[in-house]
Amino acid sequence: MSSIFQVAAGIAIIFFLPGFTLVNLLFPRRGELDPEYDIIYRVTLGMGVSVVISILVGFMLNAMSTEGHGYVTEGPLWAVLLSITGLFTLAGWIRGAYPRAGLIHPGLYRSTSIRGVPKTKGLSYNKKKRTEKLVLEREALLADLKTLVESSSTSNPQRKLYYRQRIDDARGRVDQINEELRSLGGGKK
Repeated sequence: MSSIFQVAAGIAIIFFLPGFTLVNLLFPRRGELDPEYDIIYRVTLGMGVSVVISILVGFMLNAMSTEGHGYVTEGPLWAVLLSITGLFTLAGWIRGAYPRAGLIHPGLYRSTSIRGVPKTKGLSYNKKKRTEKLVLEREALLADLKTLVESSSTSNPQRKLYYRQRIDDARGRVDQINEELRSLGGGKK
């Protein structure tokens, strides 16, 4: 039974964990690689990068070995790969790649830096997540507003009325978001 566990752990540490944690370190925000298939990209990139990391670690250990004593054995290989995985995980957590760690303990919550989101201290995990979601929605609405204004200026009168209604709806929603952000204590005044 322990051999099955050892095989599963070995496959995970050689073919998945180091690369997956490095991908999370480099791209901490969800949807950063692809809005729809982000997790698929993370897993496949993680598997490929893990193989490369494992090969490079093997070369490094082989270069350190002497003729009488080789370092490419399971002990040093596991130690180096687990250390690299731990370092990538810690650095990814610092960059905010693991916001769900806040569910374990609120002190572990670290968000990714998002333009327009102020760094909030003292807010609960749910309030921080809500603030981030509102700021991202506001940024998307502001980008839509810019597009709608540009489209409105080059349209016929009937389309201008349509765009004017959409612009007014978007501005109303931005005002609602700003009020909610002020009530949460994390918005711009």
